[in-house]
Amino acid sequence: MKRLITALVIAAFAGLLVLPQPAAAGVQFGLKAGGNIAKPTRADADDPTATLKSRVGFTGGIFLAINFGSVLTIQPEILYTMKGANYTALDDAYTDKLYADYIEIPLLLKLKLPLPVIQPFIFAGPSVGFKLSEKLERDGVPLTDALLKNNDYGAIFGAGVNLGRNFMIDVRYSLGLQKVYDTLHGTIEPDIKNGVWAATIGIAF
Repeated sequence: MKRLITALVIAAFAGLLVLPQPAAAGVQFGLKAGGNIAKPTRADADDPTATLKSRVGFTGGIFLAINFGSVLTIQPEILYTMKGANYTALDDAYTDKLYADYIEIPLLLKLKLPLPVIQPFIFAGPSVGFKLSEKLERDGVPLTDALLKNNDYGAIFGAGVNLGRNFMIDVRYSLGLQKVYDTLHGTIEPDIKNGVWAATIGIAF
């Protein structure tokens, strides 16, 4: 199922790139960048990892906005995004810092309010992510164990405003739907998923 979702999103993104420009649509290429706040979520609030603290990072990349009229836009993106977490053991015995960098590929459906200058919009869609790197430190000392799986998938939803035709600001939440921690030494896979708030500024050409 995971491989099927990944394949469908990538295929849809690739297909949109080669579609001929419809007569009623305006196609724009763009760049976006901003900051994010990553904090994994866990179903079991009594576990020590429930004390996870957020990690502040960077996100940015490219997008293709395919505008169908003045209301509907389909927007595939390719983003570099920093995730991870900081947490301290309940007895303050140690502090861990987990850094994880991903390439994330969302496929978003946007609905705009067609006002003359400032256009509010909402959006939602699926995304897949591929881990680029991972680093774990305990009390500042690097550890070699890999904790995270190599891929992730989830859903993104958010809102923003278009400022004219070429500039935009959005805020989004990326809700991870896959357990991202790998099984450790034969133990049960922890029910921990990625969760990321992000704010970006974009420019379209």
